[in-house]
Amino acid sequence: MYLIIRCPSCRTFTYADNFQRWKLCPTCGHAYEVAKAPTYLDVHDHHEAEHIVRQMEKHLHATKKKDFTPEETEELRHHYTTHLRTKKHNSVH
Repeated sequence: MYLIIRCPSCRTFTYADNFQRWKLCPTCGHAYEVAKAPTYLDVHDHHEAEHIVRQMEKHLHATKKKDFTPEETEELRHHYTTHLRTKKHNSVH
């Protein structure tokens, strides 16, 4: 599992392994505790995490927003959960 997190210093989205304690921000070089960083989503593999991070950054840039609202974060989690259920259901059939 990977956590989609945000650097507390420069606010760049990134991801970290679920068991990782520290993260070095690839953008600003700030080292921080993963557990204390804002967590937006947890995903199953790093390819998915990379894709979602790019999409989140793209969305904020396009909407000229600095962050997701709590409602948008909840919606993001809901859509990802729905995606997982659909993916799991399709792999069974």
